[in-house]
Amino acid sequence: MNRRGILPIFWLLLLPLLSPAQAPMPTPVLTYTLAMPEPKTHYFTVELHFENLPASALTQGRIELKMPVWTPGSYLVREYARNLEGFSAQVNGQPATAVKVRKNAWQIPARAGQHLRVRYRLYANELTVRTNYVGSDMGYANGAASFLYADALKNLPIRLEVLPAPGWNRVDVALPAAGPAAGGFAFTAAGFDELVDSPIQIGNHELIAFTTRTGIRHRVAMAGPHAEVAPERIQADFARVCEAAATVVGENPAQDYLFILHHLPGAGSGGLEHRNSASLQTSRQVYTDERAYRGLLGLVAHEYFHLWNIKRIRPTALGPFDYDNENYTHALWVAEGWTSMYDNHILRRAGLSDAATYLGEVAADFNYTVNTPGTRIQSLAEASYDAWIKYYRPNENSVNTQASYYVKGAAIATLLNLSILHFTNGQKSLDDVMGLLYERYYKQLQRGYTDAELQAAVEAVAGRSMEDFFSRYVWGTETPDFDTYLAYVGCRLTDANAGRNLAFIGAGFSKSGEKWVVSSLLRDSPAWNTDLSTGDELLAINGQPVGQEPGRLLEGLPAGQPLRLQLRQNGQLRELSLTPVLTPQKAYRIEQLAAASPRQVRLYKKWLWLED
Repeated sequence: MNRRGILPIFWLLLLPLLSPAQAPMPTPVLTYTLAMPEPKTHYFTVELHFENLPASALTQGRIELKMPVWTPGSYLVREYARNLEGFSAQVNGQPATAVKVRKNAWQIPARAGQHLRVRYRLYANELTVRTNYVGSDMGYANGAASFLYADALKNLPIRLEVLPAPGWNRVDVALPAAGPAAGGFAFTAAGFDELVDSPIQIGNHELIAFTTRTGIRHRVAMAGPHAEVAPERIQADFARVCEAAATVVGENPAQDYLFILHHLPGAGSGGLEHRNSASLQTSRQVYTDERAYRGLLGLVAHEYFHLWNIKRIRPTALGPFDYDNENYTHALWVAEGWTSMYDNHILRRAGLSDAATYLGEVAADFNYTVNTPGTRIQSLAEASYDAWIKYYRPNENSVNTQASYYVKGAAIATLLNLSILHFTNGQKSLDDVMGLLYERYYKQLQRGYTDAELQAAVEAVAGRSMEDFFSRYVWGTETPDFDTYLAYVGCRLTDANAGRNLAFIGAGFSKSGEKWVVSSLLRDSPAWNTDLSTGDELLAINGQPVGQEPGRLLEGLPAGQPLRLQLRQNGQLRELSLTPVLTPQKAYRIEQLAAASPRQVRLYKKWLWLED
């Protein structure tokens, strides 16, 4: 028998030995199930099914699952694992021992190719835009606060199944729908980051839909009882906001966008941005008050603009995310401050506010900057970096030590916008910086920008060095000369407090039950320089009992005339004397110069989107 005749037999004999090693491993499958069988108890039940575990997910025969400690967009470690209980695991259908190894991490013995099923309960009774809630009325879940993950499997495609409580028929989330789920709804996510970035609204809420002129579908999940509003008004006004926001960069990356709108008792509001959605909270009576409703539209504009600024145009530190630790950046003054400038400007572009309203909002940013002692202590870059330990944890002295990267950031963004308009003779604006960052870093390089690259982008658009500007106002704490920048567009500041004999003591007061207590003391003010302390209960001013807001008792009092304050301090009755001074606080307004040049008028119209 020749060699040619032997070879086929040899390979036939060898084939059974090689086939198992050569056969590809089954494709890993990852499914999350969110259920709420007893919503009145405020508990979600979460189940994770890892089918065909890959070897890459295992270390020394164990897989480690973790709960994020924070959620992108809200820069505070919130310890979501504190709400998790009843953790159990099965491997190939058999109970497995899970060991908690850190505050937010569990390890489970497993081998490659096995099926792992993990189940736990989540207490969910905190209805904010960054936490979870389920009750008899509805359910709301944030990914970071809900789902465990494995580092090695963060990019594995996900199937999400949501099983609503009995009688609930709606689930809205900014994820593609998947095949049917028994007793519920199914969706897909490209990976864990997308799952985290897609909050879920569950219940019987009203859904309002509209399509912008560019063909992008939008949904508004109207959750919770609220004053009557015509759906047509929501559709028209929200569409105007969305269309105006898209004029900044000139391209909308969304295809299907979701607003989750919670209506709550009280007058508070807030929001949190996501990649293709936003969670918003507002008052139940918001539609009965035009000023409050305009505030809602401003919130819509702010969170929607994050579709570009931070979700696509972002600092390098903010993606991919480390869910275990703080993610530090010096550029929240851009991510939030520029967005705060643009939310008002977007309403102006949309025709939902007039020029006078917009100028009033700009002046308010300037007033904050000059009237807040902390803006001369903490730079915008430092405020951004220290958000994790300061911004979300203010105390009675924060006004003296901190700068808001939202408000001062908006003021500095306005100055950048005015500078670029001036340097380019109206040919470019801050819009062009946003467009450059979007094209270069989001679309071309597919990454975030560094601090140096941000400044370089501003300089490229302005056509000159901006080193002095950034050194003084971003990395430094110098208060700008606002009039210099306003003069570019033929405007100036006037101070409504100038020439008025307004008494100033520098103390803030807040209501605590039926008591008025000192809540803040401005550095170097008359109140600061006495024995007055935060927490003191104010009883009377010059013998007149405090029955109303103390500031009203001070109205009309002349500067330089001593005051007697009766108070309770550490349980002891005391009387203090202090002398008010003439107020150093500014009440700026922006007005046009009577003798503005044609160039200034042209740039003014360009700035405020006024037609010629």
